[in-house]
Amino acid sequence: MITNEYIDEMATYARWQNDNIYRCCEEIGPEERKRDRGMFFGSIHNTLDHICVVNRSILTLLNGTLPERNPPGHAVWSDWEELKSVRLEQDDLLSKGGQEWTKDWLAEKTTNRDPHGDDLPAIPRWVMVVQLFNHQTHHRSQVTSALHSMGIDYGATDIPWRPGAGFFAG
Repeated sequence: MITNEYIDEMATYARWQNDNIYRCCEEIGPEERKRDRGMFFGSIHNTLDHICVVNRSILTLLNGTLPERNPPGHAVWSDWEELKSVRLEQDDLLSKGGQEWTKDWLAEKTTNRDPHGDDLPAIPRWVMVVQLFNHQTHHRSQVTSALHSMGIDYGATDIPWRPGAGFFAG
């Protein structure tokens, strides 16, 4: 079982990493963000879009509602400004989660009935929260790899080096 402190730390870490990546992606411009780089989702933009789509799906599942279905390979937020806005809203929701999600709520299993197919398995909410953070990290690493191949320094990615973590002076 995870704690609110874990959610707080991971939400703060995710926001820090998202801020760094989106800053780098802002600087490379739309052509480079949308260039097919042979990544699983093709482009940096599509990969960042996918992260937000899955975040939205998991956050929806946490509340007991089935998420929207999206066609594979289709960017939900093709506009950069809109994608940035969605990402910031999701970071805010995750930060609030660390304050509002109780131990009992996290331990409850989600139950979702799918009108288009088999019912989804009942999974404790805390597992879905861990999956949300893990999924973001996995796909952000694909973006940082693409940025690295472009010669762009995206900064540190290790949790203890997060600004404000208090492990190192400075």
